[in-house]
Amino acid sequence: MKKSLIILAVLALFSSQAANAQKYGHVNSGEILEVMPGIDSLQTKLQSFQQELQGMYENMVTEFQAKKDKFDREVGTMSPAVRQVREKELQDLGTRIQEFQANVPEDLENKQFELAKPFQDKIQNAINKVAKSNGYSYVFDTKTLLYYADSDDITPLVKKELGIK
Repeated sequence: MKKSLIILAVLALFSSQAANAQKYGHVNSGEILEVMPGIDSLQTKLQSFQQELQGMYENMVTEFQAKKDKFDREVGTMSPAVRQVREKELQDLGTRIQEFQANVPEDLENKQFELAKPFQDKIQNAINKVAKSNGYSYVFDTKTLLYYADSDDITPLVKKELGIK
C-alpha cells in the first residue's frame, strides 16, 4: 500500500511537471522583413513621401522669401497699419515653416509605420500560426532578446509559412 502511494505521488509529480513544460522559440522578424516580397516598394513610397515633404518645405520657404523681398522693397512706401499687417504675415509664415520642420520627423515615422504595418501583420500572423502548430508557449524576437540558449529558432519556419526562401 505504501509503495503504491509513493508511486502515485511520483507519477503525479511528473505529470504536473510535464503539464507545466513550456516550449520557447525565437524569431528574427527583422531578417524576415528584409526579404519579404514587396518590401522594396515600402522604401520607394517612403522616399516619395519624403520628397513630397521636401517640396512642400521648399515652396513655403520660397513663398516666405518672395513676401520678404516684396516687403523690403515696399517698406518705405507703406503706412504703419499696412506695415504691421505684412510683418504679422511674415511672422506667421515663419512660424508655420518652423512648425512644419518640427513635425517632419514625426510625419515620416508615422508614414513608415503605416507602410510597414501590413508586412508586420503578415509576419505576426505567420509567427502565431507556426507557434500554435508547433506547440510553442512563447516566441521572442531576437532584436530585443539578449539571451536565448534554451529556445528554438523558428525564423525558417515563419519564412516557410510566408513562402519566403
